Amino acid sequence: MNKRILIVLCLVVAVDAASFGLLLPVVPFFVNELTGSFNAIAVTSVTATYSGLQFLGAPVIGRLSDRWGRRGILAIAVTISALALIGQGLSNSLTMLLLFSALNGASSGVFAISQAMIADAIEERNERTVGFGAIGAALGLGFIIGPGLGGALGSLNPRYPFAVAATFCIINVLLIRRYLPKSHRQPIAEPYSDQQQEKNLFLISRSGRLRRLLSIYFLFYLGFSAFSGIFVLAAKDRFNWGPQPTSLVLVYVGVVAVVVQGALLPRLLKRLRPDRLSVIGLTLVAIAMFGVSVIKNGNFLYITQLLFAGGVGLSTPGLRSAMSLCVSENQQGELGGLTQSIISLTSLVGPLLAGQIFEQAGYRATFEVQAYLVIGAIALLLSMPRLPPQVLNQDVKTPSS
Repeated sequence: MNKRILIVLCLVVAVDAASFGLLLPVVPFFVNELTGSFNAIAVTSVTATYSGLQFLGAPVIGRLSDRWGRRGILAIAVTISALALIGQGLSNSLTMLLLFSALNGASSGVFAISQAMIADAIEERNERTVGFGAIGAALGLGFIIGPGLGGALGSLNPRYPFAVAATFCIINVLLIRRYLPKSHRQPIAEPYSDQQQEKNLFLISRSGRLRRLLSIYFLFYLGFSAFSGIFVLAAKDRFNWGPQPTSLVLVYVGVVAVVVQGALLPRLLKRLRPDRLSVIGLTLVAIAMFGVSVIKNGNFLYITQLLFAGGVGLSTPGLRSAMSLCVSENQQGELGGLTQSIISLTSLVGPLLAGQIFEQAGYRATFEVQAYLVIGAIALLLSMPRLPPQVLNQDVKTPSS
């Protein structure tokens, strides 16, 4: 893959993640400004509306990018997000904020289309996994920068981060239009050879494998979203931590994820298969969750979160690479939209699930349930038959070939 394109994609993903991360520290304070209270239902309804519409919109954006080209659809989606963020920042009622949050969620397709562009442009499987890891590292970098900047701006005025996030989106549109190539997909006209037909038939027959991989992805992200959604409240309850010590741990998690996916993953792939790395990564995540459930000193979070961030960084690129082998070249965008929808759905359900368990069964049970969800994902992954070597070495043909 052209390194310049990969760098631009990473920059686009990082800027998009930062624009979202900017809002995380200020949403409760903005809701308080609009309603006069820090009502938990009102605050969570903003993020739930965003995640719910992202769940519905991501597959549509992915299919549109398959049909009409990645660059054009990506630029349109980011432009709509910029307009939605401006509307959010100008909102004078909770209803108006919810409407623009819905529009922002429905148009958030940057990560899904970026994954599809990686799959389009890279033939070799390990290099494709490295590409997915690179944009994953960029995502982590954006989530390091965004919350810190959002907290600083929000302390001045909770509307300021929305304006800066919209500016970030406009920067992304310029990057997309200036540096990313057109990728409109043309139907393949030449007749297939018998060998190509056999490969395509095998791709179709692997739909059961794709369903299982999607189930693994769902279980993992359900546990991950439940963990992330309850972490701040749990740290306050368990260790009497305020926003500052908790935010330091979150920044630490982001830094570890960037180092793992940006520097460690390419080296490990020279020695281990992506599916083996995914098993190792998921195991580290489960150990971290069990660890959080029993520690009584908050400083030990720097140990558990090292395992957590490292595990996430190792597992997700391998899973995404394995799924990309299960669909044809003109379905990569739809697959990216589908995986983004899974993330959005679990981002909606996971925190609600964690909140219910936390209220009914307490701190320890909350994190144990999350760990068991990840263990379920590990069991499914270990039970999958290995692909034959000729399939591992065969990648979906893309325009770059």
